[in-house]
Amino acid sequence: MEKILCVGLGKLGLIFSQILAENGYKVICHDVNPKIKKSVENNEKNLEPHLNKLIKKNKKNFIFEDDIEKCILNSDIAFLVLPTPSKKNGEFSNQYILNFLDKIFRHLINKKKYIINITSTVNPGSCEFFIKYIEKKYKLKYGKEFLITYNPHLIAIGSIYNDVINSDVVLVGSDLKFGHTSLKKIYSKIYKKKIDKVKYLNLREAETAKIAINAYVTMKISYTNTISQIADKIKNIDSAKIFKAIGFDKRIGHKYLSLGALYSGPCFPRDNKNFSFFLKKNKLDNSLPLTVDKINNLQFKRYVNLFKDNKHLLKKTITFGICGLSYKPNSNIIEKSPGYLLMKYFEKKFKVLFYDKYVSLGYNNQILILEELYKKCNFLFICYKDKEFINLEKFNVNEKKIVVDMWNFLNIENKNIILKKIGIST
Repeated sequence: MEKILCVGLGKLGLIFSQILAENGYKVICHDVNPKIKKSVENNEKNLEPHLNKLIKKNKKNFIFEDDIEKCILNSDIAFLVLPTPSKKNGEFSNQYILNFLDKIFRHLINKKKYIINITSTVNPGSCEFFIKYIEKKYKLKYGKEFLITYNPHLIAIGSIYNDVINSDVVLVGSDLKFGHTSLKKIYSKIYKKKIDKVKYLNLREAETAKIAINAYVTMKISYTNTISQIADKIKNIDSAKIFKAIGFDKRIGHKYLSLGALYSGPCFPRDNKNFSFFLKKNKLDNSLPLTVDKINNLQFKRYVNLFKDNKHLLKKTITFGICGLSYKPNSNIIEKSPGYLLMKYFEKKFKVLFYDKYVSLGYNNQILILEELYKKCNFLFICYKDKEFINLEKFNVNEKKIVVDMWNFLNIENKNIILKKIGIST
């Protein structure tokens, strides 16, 4: 399989297709958005690390194709990296995948065992639904003309390349051995001597494993936030030391066991809600993911209470500063981020300014220089961990300020600065 079709060049699809090209595969790419093609051809600056270098490097192995028939006839496998947006009930929608399946199957009549590899996150049972849908509507035989495999990636925006290359586990779901062996052949080039990280499951197992992983991570984040809230009421508690100590227990581990903000962004919140929906739909107890979400939502209340408990320390009129509006570095996504939630809450009564080198919203309250934000504001929230924010330690301060460090990475020693760390009490 030297020619691979990649459908959907969003944040993951574009990086993953470049990884395939980097490893010697001829990658045919298709996306309905013409702006993506133009952006790639011009190699426009992208926030995602490594992407611009990959695009420059892989020009010979990476081509766009608008004609669906040519896409299918010139490839043996299609990686579908299409969006599966959440419905109001939390369930993932498969509409984009179904729309594309309807486009391709009249071109598969003369193909043998063409693999449609679903990379999008879907609900358990979705791939079996796709198989039945295709067999009934197009009279094609599963295992003869086509296969469906499931192969999601465990990534985060802003670190997609590293997350794919250094993934602890790669899930490959197939109900037929041919699906497993075909994807193993592809990944053997990417992971070489580390091919044992690829785990082979059936379709339902792989679908369940994907949402189970993210649901476990959100549970661990809410667990750390539950422990850290002890410091809100009890003195002489350093949650960071507690996490460091208990993380040495191998049953717990140190990953995602540290001080930090509520979970947000495009994956964790919706994956957790989908997991809750999936359990409820199958008449299973869904109290765990519901509680995890409840604890996550409580974190915002903790930030507001910290302000209420400490505002009396400032005699001047309060101006808020938000360091980091995105949900994480190297991303312009503000969806449910702590910075965005704080800005929308406090701007109803106070002046709120924000700084984020990754975000450009055209807001009048955006400050483009970090030091300027620091000078103009006297109550600042540091909403994600970024090495640039360490520069706050170097700026001169002549008036009293309160700085809230959600991630426990600042060490500001200045008599005019009151440094507050979520999860640490004195």
